[in-house]
This record gives sequence, structure tokens and C-alpha cells, in this order.
Amino acid sequence: MKCFMFNQLKLYVNDELAPAESKGLEQHVENCPQCQKYLQEWVEGMQEVDFSDIPDALVPDTFTDEVMDKLSDAVPPRSTRKHSSRTRRQRGWDIVKKTGLVVAGLTALVVTGTVVSPTFANYVNSLFQIEKNADSGMKNAVNKGLVQKLEQKVTDQGITVELKELLADSMRIAVIYDVYDESGKKIEDHNLNAKLIDQNGKDWFEDDGGDNWGSHGEFFITERFLNEIFESTEATPDQLTLHLEQTEIADKTGKWSLEVPIDMKKAKEATKTVAFKDTVFQSPQGLGIELKNIEFSPSATRVMLDTTFPKSAYLEVERTSILYDRKNPQGAIVTEKERDPAFSGENMMYEITNEKGDVVAAWDMKSLDDELDNKENVLFTPRTEEEAEERPEGDVLNWWHTFGPIQGEQKLKLELKKIYEKKLASPTFDLVPTELDKKAATFKDETGSTFTFSSFAWEPGNGEDLGEAVMTIEGTLGKGIVENRDWSVKDENGKTYAASVSTESTRDKDGRVQIKGEISIPRLKQQPKKLTVSYATYMMEHDVKWEVPIEIK
Repeated sequence: MKCFMFNQLKLYVNDELAPAESKGLEQHVENCPQCQKYLQEWVEGMQEVDFSDIPDALVPDTFTDEVMDKLSDAVPPRSTRKHSSRTRRQRGWDIVKKTGLVVAGLTALVVTGTVVSPTFANYVNSLFQIEKNADSGMKNAVNKGLVQKLEQKVTDQGITVELKELLADSMRIAVIYDVYDESGKKIEDHNLNAKLIDQNGKDWFEDDGGDNWGSHGEFFITERFLNEIFESTEATPDQLTLHLEQTEIADKTGKWSLEVPIDMKKAKEATKTVAFKDTVFQSPQGLGIELKNIEFSPSATRVMLDTTFPKSAYLEVERTSILYDRKNPQGAIVTEKERDPAFSGENMMYEITNEKGDVVAAWDMKSLDDELDNKENVLFTPRTEEEAEERPEGDVLNWWHTFGPIQGEQKLKLELKKIYEKKLASPTFDLVPTELDKKAATFKDETGSTFTFSSFAWEPGNGEDLGEAVMTIEGTLGKGIVENRDWSVKDENGKTYAASVSTESTRDKDGRVQIKGEISIPRLKQQPKKLTVSYATYMMEHDVKWEVPIEIK
């Protein structure tokens, strides 16, 4: 989905926005990865630079008179382009500079008297500002001085691992690096085993595995969120060492080992913590929420809270799934009873707003479709919860919700708006698949939800691959219901199969959720004559209201 501000960018480049609108757009682009990517592609698309059409830009002190003389000599005569083209180029450069994407000034490679268009990396002072997988938090950490250049590389078996930059924030560490062969070709078939060692020799990555796969842009980025390791910024050691190593890359055996010392003191000093005491909300449904701390670091914001719910708030769910393991490489259908909590610290919706009423961050249930959720500025981290602690009042779990950076001294407000509750269901929809193409089958269940099944398709198996049945499913969910989960199907012989439901959701004018998509039943030996479709649980939303003032000093 494209950012809704894309059309504004086009108007900006053409100088068709009012000054107030232009300023607002510039502020938006600072925190919008999609718009930044658009601008990056725009700059990268400039194959030939007409320097006479580019407005003056600040250059770093490192520019030498010699280079400036060469650039001056190499500039071609003034272009005879129309003024409108010059305006678009100028406005484009203007927003790129103002949003921090161009901070190092213009450089060019002078080859035999010809000015060659530089790569986009030449226009920035940090690769974190341009890599497609670098988010707004990484870019903000650059501006706060938490990124350092690295000049480390190791070569073995004709393969080089080169570390480019390190980001060390109290919330996470990240490394931009490159892996290439003797010809300079990038090697994507690799992973780096990482250790994070403190001054006592403890490896903080040891408990949760150390493999780091690099995402790929111009270079590779590997990152680890420290909030999955350290319970707070204060608990983070002042000195750490990142050890990256591998013994096999691209089917070649060797030894690639690099160490990077990390001083965390600057990152910890740049992090502000707002602590809360006895800030508790008790919902009518039995869920207790206690806000503990909010940490504001240059690269991220972390909300820490506890949830408490009674032991009676657990459900025994019969769930059918496909198990893949060494014994069952093709997959085996298993049906098990599992104990699920009715509530979760992930299944709530709240907003954090500033004094102007602008939403600077918003959390919502992860699994909601895009058209239903209210997420804003969320950074999904690997770990969001900690083991349950049993207390007389119920089970207590610790949760971390992570967002992009919220900076500056300001007053904010956290407003809890919804909590979601998982409930059991036991509907049964009896279908004759071959009749669905002639006439759709519609059912209404005990939750008030209505489902229509149609368009049955059968794909027979081939060799070891079993067959699959697919049907269209549409529905209007009961009032307050946002999702149906744990679907399963039985054939005419009573054999149970795991069903996969893929739908898109919208809300109608009455606020009820409409779904439309497909339900697929894999691992069928033959085309079924009859099917009984059911789902085991559904999610109910409850409107609540709880406000907590927050002041960043």
C-alpha cells in the first residue's frame, strides 16, 4: 500500500504546494520510510547530472580545492531546458536536503574530464540513511551520533566480509556490512553467527541463538533488538563486544571472524526513562494492566507493562494443524488440546498522542487486517513477552511494545481504547462441495456471524503430493467480533484436516466486520463428497477508556 502522501510529493517537486503544506510534508518525510524510498529511487534515477541545474549545496570541510577545481572545469555549459524542468529538479533536491537524505554535499567522480553521476551513497553521511531496510529509528540514531564508521574486513577462500558501519543504541545494535567474492560480486548465500560479550565474558546472545541473516539493499543489514535481552536500559552493560564469525560461506569452508568493541554509555545517556507507580487499569472482563516504564531512545521507544488475569481466564482449545519434522517431512495432521489465555498483552489497542492531539504511536492486535488495525509507528521486535509469574491474584506477564523514536521534551498521553478477548466457538457448516458451484451455501452460527461458501475447486495430488480443495468464503461477523481462528474440516469419513483461511476484512457502516477470501484444505487423498467446516475460537473487541499522562523531561 502506497503512502497517502505520495501525490503531495509530486505537487511539492512541481512547487505547487503552499508554504505551510510544504513544511508539513517535509516533516512527514522525515519519519516515512515509503516516502524516503520514493526519494531515494528518484535520486538514483538521475543517470546524468546537469550541475548547472542543481542549486548550491553545503559541502563538508573535507572537500579539497583540487576537487572543486576539477568539478568546476568539468561542468558543461548551461542547459537550455525549460524553467519547469529546472524547478522540478530544484524542488526535488530541496526536499531531499531538508529531510536529511543529503547531508554530505555533492561529490562527483571525475574520469578523463567527464562528470559521472555518483551513486546514491555519495550523497549521505551514513549508509543507514539510504539502505532500504533501515527504518526511521536507525536514521534518527545517525543524527544523534550513535553510528560509527567501521574499517574492518577479513578475507578467506577468496571471499571477503567487510563491516561498514555500526549502530549502537540502548534498544538495539545493527551492522551494515558486505560479503563479496574476488570479482566484487555480492554473496547473498551467507549468515553470520553473532555473539554479544560483556566484560565478564558472558555471551548475551547464547540463550536465544546467534544466527543473523542479513537483509539486502545496497549492502546487508543485520540487527538485534536489545530489549529481547536486557530488561531495561539501566541493566545494559556499559561495555560490550560484538563478535561475528562464520566457517562456511557459499559452500566454501574457511574462517571469517571480526570483533567490534561497543561503548554503550553514550547510548544509555541518550535514553530517557519515564517511570510509573501504581498506574493500573482493571477491565470489566477481568484483565488488569499496569503501566511500568516507557523508555525513549534515539532509535526506538519501548512501552513496558504487566498484564494480570485470573486462572479462570484460560480456554481449552482443540486445534488441528500440520506438523512438519524429521519424521514427517511431508507433514502430518495432528489434533491437540491446548490451554490458551483469553487475554494477552499484545491484544489491546492504545494510542500515544502529543499536546496537539497528533498520534505519535499506536499499538493494536498484530493479526488484524490492515483495514481494521490502528497501528502507528510500530517496530515489531522478536520478543514481546516474558514468562508468566504466578501470583494469588492471577498470572502476571511482562510485555514490551516497541515503536519508532519519539524525541524531545514534551507532554504526551497514553489512551487505552480496546482490549480483545478470545472466546470458544463450536459452529458446524455441512457442505456438499460439488453443489457449491451451482448454489452457494449460507449459514448463521451462535455468535451471530453469517458465512457463505461457494466456488469449490479440486486439485488432485501427484505422486507424494496430496490433493487440495479450495472454496470461496464470505461473511459478516457478529457484533464486536473481529476475527475467527483455528479452522478445521472433516470429510464424509470423519477424518479431520487443518484448514487455512486467507481473507481480507473491512467494516460496514454499522461497524461490523466483513470478510472475503478463500478457505483451503490441503493433504486430501481424494476429492471429498461432504465437508463439515468449523472454527474453534474467535476474537471479541471491547471498548474501554483509560488515560495516562506522560511527560518527557
